[in-house]
Amino acid sequence: MARRLERTKFGQKALAQPDGIGLLKQKPTPRVYTGLALVALSFLTGLPALAFLSYLSIKTGKPFLIAVGGPVVVVSAHVMFGGGVYLAGRNYVTEVLLWATKRFLEKYA
Repeated sequence: MARRLERTKFGQKALAQPDGIGLLKQKPTPRVYTGLALVALSFLTGLPALAFLSYLSIKTGKPFLIAVGGPVVVVSAHVMFGGGVYLAGRNYVTEVLLWATKRFLEKYA
C-alpha cells in the first residue's frame, strides 16, 4: 500500500514537503478566527436553546414548540459547526494530512 501511495501525485507532494508543520507556527488568519467563532457559537447555542425550548414547551403546555423548534435548533447548530470546521480547518487538515502521509511513506516505503 505504501509503494502504491508513493507513486500517486499526493504521495509525491507529501514527500516533497519540508519537515515539520510550518502552518501551525504562523499567525491564524481572520478566516480561521471566524471558523473558530462559529464552532464555539454552535456549542454555546445548541444545548441551551434545546433546554430553553423544552422549558417553554412544558411551561406553556405546547409540546409543538420542542417538536418543531428542537430539530431546527439541532440542524442550525450542526450547520454552524460544519461551516466553522470548513473555515478554520481546511488549510490545517491539508497540512497535517501531507505531514502524516510523508511520515508514513518514510517509514514503510
